[in-house]
Amino acid sequence: MKADEHILQLPHTNIKNRELLPEQSGIYYVLDEQFIVWYVGQAKNLRNRWAGDSHHRLYQLQKQRKKQFVIYYELIAESHLNAIERQRINEYNPQLNGTKIKIKKLHPTETLLRETLTILAPYSFVLGVEPPRKQDPKLINDSIYWRDNWRVQKAVLPLSVIHVCINLKELEEFTKDWRSVNRFLKQVFKQRPNYSDNWACKGQAKDEKFGIFFLRRLLVNGFAVEVYKAHEEIFKYIQGYKLAQLAGVNIRVVNESSLVLLKSQCLLSVVGIYAPSENQTYPYYKLYHQAIERLFPYKKDIVKLLFNENINTQKLQILPPVSKTIKNDNLSEESYIGLSARLANLAAKKKYLIELLTQRDVDLNCYKVNKYLETIPKDENYVDSNYDRRMTVYVKSFMYGDLRKPGHSSSLILGDKGQVYQLQNVVDCPYQEVYLAAKVDRAFWLLLEPYLSDFTKVKLQENEGYVNKHYFSARRVLVPAIMTITLNGKWKSNIPFGCNNGIAYKQVIDIIKNRLQESGIPKLRFSFKSESVRS
Repeated sequence: MKADEHILQLPHTNIKNRELLPEQSGIYYVLDEQFIVWYVGQAKNLRNRWAGDSHHRLYQLQKQRKKQFVIYYELIAESHLNAIERQRINEYNPQLNGTKIKIKKLHPTETLLRETLTILAPYSFVLGVEPPRKQDPKLINDSIYWRDNWRVQKAVLPLSVIHVCINLKELEEFTKDWRSVNRFLKQVFKQRPNYSDNWACKGQAKDEKFGIFFLRRLLVNGFAVEVYKAHEEIFKYIQGYKLAQLAGVNIRVVNESSLVLLKSQCLLSVVGIYAPSENQTYPYYKLYHQAIERLFPYKKDIVKLLFNENINTQKLQILPPVSKTIKNDNLSEESYIGLSARLANLAAKKKYLIELLTQRDVDLNCYKVNKYLETIPKDENYVDSNYDRRMTVYVKSFMYGDLRKPGHSSSLILGDKGQVYQLQNVVDCPYQEVYLAAKVDRAFWLLLEPYLSDFTKVKLQENEGYVNKHYFSARRVLVPAIMTITLNGKWKSNIPFGCNNGIAYKQVIDIIKNRLQESGIPKLRFSFKSESVRS
């Protein structure tokens, strides 16, 4: 059942920001973006009831990945909670009340290791086993001195470490495309919430787009398993392999004579095992050499399986994806022969936007949209420029009435009247209004500006300023409300929007919906996400 005005007028917060709930007793209502009541409950302390992942219905709500949930609440005395809760449940008949509680099933970490090895084994080998690092004080001190603290983290020190190397050259030869290799590895090592632990990464994931694969680590059944890249030049020292098992999965292992050569000629860092150039002798090479010298041959499966879950190898992605090519674009006579699917799709998207904007008599020169849309990919060397594609817009907050005042800490206010910091006392602030800056796709904004210009600004007046971030806590910032637009069934973009003259979020959504439904834009779909606070 849909919520009525009684609920919609109550205070509320996004379910992702449930820590904002008050520490008071009350009745709470969980609504989706269509304002359908999913659950009604009571709590003596609303914040504690929803703290962390403790709520018994949270898993069911999180499984609804296409839904955006908001918690509305009314403050009620503890003595009246039971009676009012029963009354509200009978009145709104929520979808989840009375249904069986679904429990999140967690798989043991050893299952994640076995699944990962099943996928990677054809392109990997075991280098060796390292005794616990706590036994080597010099390694610990040198690692700390050279800021390689990740090597000697407290949880790893008492564990033996199994070293696994990935032969990226074999992967690249299969796919003929390093981008496909990176996408494949990101998929293999992605975070999986249904496992009791996940692969940890040394380094930043964003660096992988440049072909850098950082060390991965998994702590499992009393061992640490570390996976990293084997650089091409080291293979001349590998004289042979033998077949063994790791966590019950068949995998190659370098033989003992090969390990001896590798230990004498190679170095081991977080970016993998490699052979240095003869003329390079950096001081920290001693640490990298010390790291590989500690390895012993891997002879038998030392990871004892405690759960031995059945794994469905048919569902695992055994082979990396080969980059697809599109031979012909049905939208035009132009051929995209040889382009990857990604670039061919980008070319088709730009052509579609040009045609759509032209048909609607929109000036492509506005906001320099033509500069971006007219650069069509011709070959694999094309790089899409975020600077040309995106532009800055400004929105007012639904949650915070006056962004001239700081949240957790003060941010810099920018504008025509110079730079000032947010202050609680706004008397001396040169700006009458302060907006939150956000990024938007130029072409999508040009298409939808007539329907959103009341709630999103492109240019500020002299007495208006903006902040790039508004801090709710040391690490959490305010994120504006977002409308996700889909054109022609496949091209998406997010457009931020905000408050105007105190109009409530629900009313703003209704206004935008009505305008877009009458816009005449073909195959247009849209959805909304409320303002939130995120890391």
